[in-house]
Amino acid sequence: LGMSYAGKRAMVCMKHVGLNVAADPLFTFSYTGVNGAMVIINADDPGAWSSQNEQDNRHYARAAKLPMIEPSSPAEAKEFTRRAFDISEEFDRPVLVRITTRISHSQGIVEVGEPKKVPLKPFERNPKKYVMIPAHARPRHVFIEEQMKKLMDFSNSSDLNRIEWGNKKRGIITNGVAYHYVKDVCPDDSVLKIGVV
Repeated sequence: LGMSYAGKRAMVCMKHVGLNVAADPLFTFSYTGVNGAMVIINADDPGAWSSQNEQDNRHYARAAKLPMIEPSSPAEAKEFTRRAFDISEEFDRPVLVRITTRISHSQGIVEVGEPKKVPLKPFERNPKKYVMIPAHARPRHVFIEEQMKKLMDFSNSSDLNRIEWGNKKRGIITNGVAYHYVKDVCPDDSVLKIGVV
């Protein structure tokens, strides 16, 4: 949060239970928004293969009113994370990138590309944005709701979501790693792949 407030792009990575620990600052960070982009990589563990419990942290995105994107492969994880930084800056929101065990423990070919050089943004004192006392939080809540409407429009037209037409008698809506299971089992069906959850 400090790096983002100071104007530098920042990223933090944690499992689903780590986000439980970070929930208190996460919900306030949703209200303050960013200065430099902030991306939170969060790995859920369906099946509890390497964790003490199971949970679906897409509920955190909904509860904290944060955009969440969900890649389905290592290549998408790299590309979606790059895009998450841009989304964060465009909408003044931290962005959650949800991956799961199967993506975290997988390997794949990834095109690296050239790094994007983003200048440090100046920090401007703005207590109404960064100091979340009730008198400041209430107007920021209005701002969040306005941004969520803009994010809905963004999601509806985003190329992170896509339709793959096949047999039009059956369509399957999927996201994340489940997309690959769908393509394996139902290769001829039409698929709506959701990237912006």
